[in-house]
Amino acid sequence: MLFENLKVHRVAVHEVFRRNDDRSIQPPAYSNNLESLSAEAMGAFRLRMTDALSGQTQSLQMRIVKVGAGSFLECAEGLIGSDDAAFLLGSKELATKLAESQLARRIPGGMVIVFNGTVGAVSVPFIGVIKAEIQQGFRRSLAGAIAIIEFLNNIFLTPATRLYKIGVMAFDDTTKPKPEGRRAFIFDSNISAGNREAAATYFYDGFLGCALPSDGPYETMRFFDLTKEFIRGSDLQPEKKRDMVDSLYVFVRDEQDPTFTADQFGSRFFPAELQDPYADFMTNRKFTPNAVVRDTSQMGSRLRRRRLKFGGDIELSASPEALKTKVHMEPIPADGILGDSNSWTRVIIRERLTGEQ
Repeated sequence: MLFENLKVHRVAVHEVFRRNDDRSIQPPAYSNNLESLSAEAMGAFRLRMTDALSGQTQSLQMRIVKVGAGSFLECAEGLIGSDDAAFLLGSKELATKLAESQLARRIPGGMVIVFNGTVGAVSVPFIGVIKAEIQQGFRRSLAGAIAIIEFLNNIFLTPATRLYKIGVMAFDDTTKPKPEGRRAFIFDSNISAGNREAAATYFYDGFLGCALPSDGPYETMRFFDLTKEFIRGSDLQPEKKRDMVDSLYVFVRDEQDPTFTADQFGSRFFPAELQDPYADFMTNRKFTPNAVVRDTSQMGSRLRRRRLKFGGDIELSASPEALKTKVHMEPIPADGILGDSNSWTRVIIRERLTGEQ
């Protein structure tokens, strides 16, 4: 869903704070009126929201998992079609809910911006919430011929530093049983294309009642990266590690079963003493225990070539098949001593040199 034709109808701004030293909640500072933005300010606000939510790396659609009493979905749906007084009251409830969701003292306070409107060609109604951290900065203005530099202590929603999170709930069809007919989207500046888990859990889970998507392409890629990380960090001998990585490539790329689980790989390929540590590792990294649809469409050339690095500036690149059948590697002693830090590598390639770059 590209956030085109975004129209904002009402905006309410409150402020939440970091928890007290005893971890108790400091009550939010509520506004008693809706905001009245100038045409220029509203244009900038809409542009900021459209740019953020239409991005492909730091925004994503979420799964709505909490739909009962007290959930964000229930509160937000109650604001659709409400009058101004009810909207302001509901926005205060959402600010309170966000303050309650910020369980750790390390989570900073900030401005809570609750807004509603419509989006898309068919004007789908939505409720949006922004958590914007407060910044400091300077503003230069002129008083006649004299330049005045002002220090501003409460700047937020600046385009230069995206210290904010956005949650939007779109209501396509409220006649369907929840959560059908509703969609949730978030923007979080900490998210990267390969690391959705960087999104703040307190915001999308505790506050919005959502969960990360569990689509096949992403989960397949994440399984591959996490398993390779575990293999490289294990105590296996270098040659055994290479064999395990070879097995990982084959398991992800060549297996015919449409779905897989991490437990299947662990039980088939890891020695018994590593199976439980591997399971614990994947659990700690929050990889799903459920079956994942095998889909390598987002992995590009990563499954077609492997790169081995020797020292600081020597690399060997080959297909997984060539590494397994045409390349032989073994550690040899350096200065008569064999060890991780005192060894060289003998590489035998069962092919003649045919060119260089």
